[in-house]
Amino acid sequence: MLKTRIITASVLLPVVLAALFLLPANLWVLFCAALLGFAGWEWQRLSGMSGWLAKSYPIIVPAAFLASWYGLPLEFRVGLIFAAAFFWVVGVPIWLRAKWVLSRAGNLNALLGLALLVPGAMAMVILHPDGTFLLCILMIAWVADTFAYFTGKAFGKNKLAPSISPGKSWEGVYGGALAVVIYIQLLPKPIVLFQNTAFSSPLGQAFIWLVIGLLLTAVSVMGDLLESLFKRQINMKDSSNLLPGHGGVLDRIDSLLAILPVSAAIYLSHLL
Repeated sequence: MLKTRIITASVLLPVVLAALFLLPANLWVLFCAALLGFAGWEWQRLSGMSGWLAKSYPIIVPAAFLASWYGLPLEFRVGLIFAAAFFWVVGVPIWLRAKWVLSRAGNLNALLGLALLVPGAMAMVILHPDGTFLLCILMIAWVADTFAYFTGKAFGKNKLAPSISPGKSWEGVYGGALAVVIYIQLLPKPIVLFQNTAFSSPLGQAFIWLVIGLLLTAVSVMGDLLESLFKRQINMKDSSNLLPGHGGVLDRIDSLLAILPVSAAIYLSHLL
């Protein structure tokens, strides 16, 4: 299994990096739309959709994204990002606590799928002009996940959400959060948040980025848990077998779907 994971990652990572740094803006939009097509196919399976809507959903999702990006005013796109960030920070913890059953909504989950998938792709386009900055954002999910896994393996005793994901522990979360905080503090900061305030000093900026690191770690965990909840409700191990050793596209981007809109909202709040 580990060998398969490594081989798949060694193929996918260069493709993603080449797309990120070499594709012009419009082709990057199409690249993100293509990813949404695969994610949409997995979503209709995961969410209990059926009929013509389920069959056409892999086309509907990227089409909705392209229509939103090219056809809607900037204000709407910005509002969508902030709404998605609010959902991940406020709505998802409520969902995880209530454990609402996704499949009961049937084809209505087409709307939820759009709300989860489209803002993530939109955030990737918004942050794309600075490819290095976007890569740093993507790596937050990878750092959190990697260090949470190894810390949990070594020290995990207290289960985080045993009814949703029995393998995750609070110790793993703490290890992932510590790694993310250190990682963010070591990064060059492309923007100064809260300028002309008490937080504009070096110490104040360090504190702000500490809070951001903890926030992004938290939403990363919630993105992972939300997909785990959906899969457990229908007794599904992976969202698909598209990525050998890794499961499906949704299995790889569940944390990113949470981190990207929140990161883009922070970025846009500075510009606004």
